[in-house]
Amino acid sequence: MKSMFKAALFALAATSALSSASAQTTVFGDRATFLSSLSSSFTDGFGAADGYSGGFQILSNAAMTAVNGQTRYETTGFQNLNIIQPNGTYCAGCNGSFTLHFDQTSFGDANGVGGVGLDIPNNQGFSALVTFGDSGTQLFALPTPSFTSAFWGLTSDRQIRSIAFGPGGGTTISVSFVMDNLTIGNAGAVPEPASWAMLIAGFGLVGATARRRRRTVTA
Repeated sequence: MKSMFKAALFALAATSALSSASAQTTVFGDRATFLSSLSSSFTDGFGAADGYSGGFQILSNAAMTAVNGQTRYETTGFQNLNIIQPNGTYCAGCNGSFTLHFDQTSFGDANGVGGVGLDIPNNQGFSALVTFGDSGTQLFALPTPSFTSAFWGLTSDRQIRSIAFGPGGGTTISVSFVMDNLTIGNAGAVPEPASWAMLIAGFGLVGATARRRRRTVTA
């Protein structure tokens, strides 16, 4: 029995170690593929159906955060200048930087969410400085739309705690950036094929140990 227990522990430990080793961060360029990687999600379209007036609005950080309560907004160029435009898009003063925090949401925990994605109708030099749940950071280039909105999405096993939008991820009051359809969600927790193989092998080891024990008792 002790041998079986040890074998089971080995299988679980090996699978856990393999899952940790395969942790990854993925960038997406299209919404459909991004959404398919999430087990659940919430999208803020910044329109009347999402709790806004449907017209031009200027909201403080607290008021903007309270509309849906899933993302905490912080304008970092201008202060408390979250703008909802009549076409249902968001900008921070429409030429200012801002930070989105994901540490207070029902689609994650204090370490953040598994995925963030957004449409970008206008980008004049902004990048995304991501802070992960383990406090590590990474700067990502954002697409520049041409005739239609571009899409940028990110998932990470490290979780995404916040994203600072600005030139080099810094602050500004002079560069335009507009976003729409902000999506946050839980990344799908489906084991990779290698993880399944390791788990199956582990249970096979448990079965082999049990068979050897039965043969020994019979003899």
